[in-house]
This record gives sequence, structure tokens and C-alpha cells, in this order.
Amino acid sequence: MPTARRTGVCDQVRELFSASADGEASTGAREHDHLRDCGGCRTFVAALPRLERQVQGARGVPAPQLTADVLVAITAEATAERERRVLELRWLIGLAGVAQLLLAIPLIAGLMGPVAHVGRDLGALELALGIGLLFAAWQPERAAGVLPIAAVVATAAVVTGALDLAAGRATLLQELPHLTEIVGVLALWALTRRLPRPRLVGAHGAAGSTV
Repeated sequence: MPTARRTGVCDQVRELFSASADGEASTGAREHDHLRDCGGCRTFVAALPRLERQVQGARGVPAPQLTADVLVAITAEATAERERRVLELRWLIGLAGVAQLLLAIPLIAGLMGPVAHVGRDLGALELALGIGLLFAAWQPERAAGVLPIAAVVATAAVVTGALDLAAGRATLLQELPHLTEIVGVLALWALTRRLPRPRLVGAHGAAGSTV
């Protein structure tokens, strides 16, 4: 029998015996006669039970549960990103606080402002705001308490500065230092949004409990 025909017959016989092992077909005398004359096909058919056991064993192996690991990795990445952003905001708030202190010193010393008394009062306000920003940068969990006061001061400064500019009593260069107040307030607001909110404590001291 030619080699090409022999190969074609072998393929057909092996496919039929494989289907028979799966219960999808049945073999006949022709196929069994072929096995007597073909050692390769006999080896293939003899290996079918072992192959079937391997396939069944692989089917019985449970798939690895990766959901928990994936969730842990996502949570850790999100936590690291949040901590990085919180640190950046704390530095920005701290720098704004330092800038406020530097602006307050000449006002308190009477080196700036048309009226010494008014300048010292303004300097005391700038000093208080600077200390508040530094305090929030040092203890970020206190930022929510500092934010309302800083927002009032910054809003008042912006409004009065805009009025002075419109009336010609001040120049844009003179009002630029108020940018540090705005930056500090915006950074405080962003920080409070990234920090975990405190859990409410009910009447019996249990977190989140209701009466």
C-alpha cells in the first residue's frame, strides 16, 4: 500500500477510534484489521485510555480563584495612589502656610500697609491663616476644621481685593499675594475629599448605630 494512502487510512482509523473512546462512534472489522497491520495505530489506540484519564483529571482540577488576589491588588494600588495624592496636597498646603507667614511678618512689623494699626491687624489675620494651614498640613485629619475658616478669609480677601482693584486703590501686583490663600483653600478642599470620612458614633457608642 502506498505511503500516502497508508497515512490517509491511519488518520481515518485514529479519528474513528478516538471518537469511539468518546462514545461518539463505533469501530468495525475494517478498523481492527488495520490495527493488526499498523504498529503506529496500535500504539495510538493503546494510549487513548491514558489520554482520556489525563483529560478527565484536568477537567476535575478547579480553576485558580484569582478574584481575591485581583481585588487586593486593585485596593492596594488605589490606596497607594490616594496616599501619594494626600502627601502632595499636604506639601502644597504647608507651602501655602509658609507663604502666609512670610506675608504676615512685614505687616505685623509695620513695614507694609498705609496705616500701621490696620497693617498689624491684617498681619495677625494672615499669621492665623498661615498657622492654620501648617496645622492642617501637619495633621491632615484636622483639615475639615480649618477649611471653613480659611475659606471665609480667602473669600473676603478676594472680594475686597476685587473692589480695591475696581476703585483704583490697589494694583494687580499688590493683590497677587492673595493667590496663596486661594491655593491653600483649594488644596484643603481637595484634601478633605481624599481623606476617609469619620464614622458616626451612636448613642451607645457603636459606630454607625442609630437610636
